[in-house]
Amino acid sequence: MKSKVSSKNLDIILTSLMIAIIFIAANIIKIPTIGGYVHMGDCMVFLSAVILNKKRATLASAIGMSLVDIFSGYIIWAPFTFLIKGLMAYIAASIIEKLKNKTIRTYLISFTVSGVFMIVAYFFAGAIIARILIGQVNNFISAIIYSAKDILGNIFQVVLGILIAVPLSKVLVLAKKRIFEK
Repeated sequence: MKSKVSSKNLDIILTSLMIAIIFIAANIIKIPTIGGYVHMGDCMVFLSAVILNKKRATLASAIGMSLVDIFSGYIIWAPFTFLIKGLMAYIAASIIEKLKNKTIRTYLISFTVSGVFMIVAYFFAGAIIARILIGQVNNFISAIIYSAKDILGNIFQVVLGILIAVPLSKVLVLAKKRIFEK
């Protein structure tokens, strides 16, 4: 006897899997940088935007990536990561949904726009942490300068994520159709 999984349960399963995949991807390969590390989690954030809806992609990315900060000793970043990575996924998923034509161009646009958002948001989050929470700098200009050290690492992380996620996007969309629409 075959058991059927309801659409709601399938959404919960896929969201939970993406939380785990995002968490694992960001913990497997960590390349140290001046202020932190570069990881593969952004690739999975982009892919969550491809296979989940906006709400679930936001949830999976926010939880998965903030758990990375918590378990990696960067707990001070976790609230910022929760918001930034959640919004990153939301932006990517919104663009994908709006463009409807699921082409490589669609994925490039959505991942690039959301990646630029992430770079800018982490720049300001770094300045806030430097100025208020850590107290390493005396004024906001110094905090901005201090935060600038992470820009290149974040650009590298986004570009790497895009380079991996774009080809995987088409494959995942086809696989999802074959597996879940039967």
